[in-house]
Amino acid sequence: MRQVSRVLGLALGLLANASESGRSRPPLLAKLGEQLAPAVSDYGAGEHCSVRPLKLPTGLPAMLTCRDARRIITEARARLATPAVRPDARGFATATAGWLDPHGLWAAAPDAPMRGVLAKHARELIAELEASPRDSSECAASLRVARPLQKWVETLRVVYDAAPEHPGGAAAAFELASASVFQDDPVTRPGRALARDVGGRAKAFARHFPKAAAARAALDERLLPRLALSDWQQVVLAAAVRAYVPAVDAHGQWAPLDEEWSLYAVDAALDVGPRLWGRMMRTALGIRVLDDASPPLAVNDLVLSVGGIATAGLSVEQGEQLSRLEAVGGEAVRDVVVLRAGESESITLGVPIDEAAPTESKSAPFEIETVKYAAGAVVVVGLRDVPHDAGEELAAWIAERRSSGQQPSALLLDLRGNGGGSIDGAAGVIGVFLPGVPIFPLRRRGGGIEIQHAARPPEGTWSGPVATLVDGYTASAAEMIAGGLSAYRRGSVIGARTFGKGCVQEYFDDLSGVGVLRLTTMVFSLPDGSPLQGHGLTPTLPLQVGSPRERELNLPGALAAWAGPDVRRPTSIGGPPWPPHAGALGTCSDATLCAALRRLGAEPARSPRAAVRPGAAPRRAAPSVAVGRGVD
Repeated sequence: MRQVSRVLGLALGLLANASESGRSRPPLLAKLGEQLAPAVSDYGAGEHCSVRPLKLPTGLPAMLTCRDARRIITEARARLATPAVRPDARGFATATAGWLDPHGLWAAAPDAPMRGVLAKHARELIAELEASPRDSSECAASLRVARPLQKWVETLRVVYDAAPEHPGGAAAAFELASASVFQDDPVTRPGRALARDVGGRAKAFARHFPKAAAARAALDERLLPRLALSDWQQVVLAAAVRAYVPAVDAHGQWAPLDEEWSLYAVDAALDVGPRLWGRMMRTALGIRVLDDASPPLAVNDLVLSVGGIATAGLSVEQGEQLSRLEAVGGEAVRDVVVLRAGESESITLGVPIDEAAPTESKSAPFEIETVKYAAGAVVVVGLRDVPHDAGEELAAWIAERRSSGQQPSALLLDLRGNGGGSIDGAAGVIGVFLPGVPIFPLRRRGGGIEIQHAARPPEGTWSGPVATLVDGYTASAAEMIAGGLSAYRRGSVIGARTFGKGCVQEYFDDLSGVGVLRLTTMVFSLPDGSPLQGHGLTPTLPLQVGSPRERELNLPGALAAWAGPDVRRPTSIGGPPWPPHAGALGTCSDATLCAALRRLGAEPARSPRAAVRPGAAPRRAAPSVAVGRGVD
């Protein structure tokens, strides 16, 4: 059983293959494409893309034919930034079992036989997925997995159908229907016990709320579906594809169109747009709203259907996609059927669809803290993530401070815990300190190198001292900011070695037309050519700060490091030294921040420019145009 993946540093890439396939993209990405028009045009998207809404979930498990599964794997391997390695069979089998089981019944439950079956046939499954789409063989290994799966589900259905009704009145039935029943990983509850429990809850609900019979019917159909063996084979193949892609690409994923939102949900820098609810909880008979209910919905409502789609038995990914308020067919209102505590019947609510109105007010991408420092003050800019407009926001803030006469002695960019975001956002922040300089070489599979340039803010540049504070959770676009300033010797890096994510993801409608791929299509190095992928940044001033056990280097399917050309502009290397504090340091919001400022100000004051050998020129990169990319 699985939840929506929450990988550190994952953020939005770009839908890149629209001009190849003629297919469309969701309004969500189309809106982002308008913001990043030059980058989209570089990939052939843009005006050739039509807009499609997110597909409403079917409630059925994801399915793929043998040919489509092979087409997706062939496409994924061809688009990866580096040649793919064969997945580890044991890890692949475990991941396939997780994707195969949306409820903790079919494969993840401790009494389910499927883990052993998948482990036995994992190597065969991998081999048949990697076969050419023109191969006429029928994916025999997936069929051998499907047979015991079908038999096991039939066994559970007998238990479910024979379950005794839970006792109690209508209030008890409502509580059972709206309470948590499914487990997140690891699943410890036996499948038979869960089937019996859910069956009893369903019977109690049906007796006390007969007018909500559609919820019970949907649960019966989805929890333990009656599928032909050939259909179960397609379910196995879809789960295997979902396991295979991240096995060869640590940040890759495939999802069917009715679970597409799960690919974008991990991006902290993305404006998610209007939605029905914030957090939710799947229950036996529907979805319970936990917070951020869109009126007239209310917190703790038990949602039975949305737009005519029953919610009982949906997977996590389908439930999340159903919460997106995107118009389908020009509708202005989405009908939502709910049951509320104390009510004897369900009610239908009309939730307005206003895609132009954000669900929450936009806040600045950073937090400001002023710390007394020597005779002046240091401003600490805390970046939580790196949205695409981070540089514009920072430049505007600096310009405002300058016009008000509040000029700090130095700026410290606090990037602790920042998992990344947009590469355009990183280029914008770097441009505040190094306007227009070449910063990151990006390499594609074929060896072609593109050069990313820092932005040129019209106002709000900062020529004074700057430093960055990082930890082991600083990743991706946040590492770009710290690494770019460090490579140009514009500012010191203080803290602990960073996560080490030096690769870029993009989104593609898969060539089979049934789903969407997120793939790592480029790796990049720092401006001086130093590799970041798998290495991370080693601070010039080490400090004891938090570090995770997991790093990019340890992730299954992580790409190899790449050392690129030195693209630095020699005349831009160096910057003013960090000022000493002379023992005068004010209070900070946390001890680590004070320790960083104390350490920075204790270093001998010297200009980073002095460390550059006079007349030394960087290695020259091949000529290229500046591009902007989404990165995670």
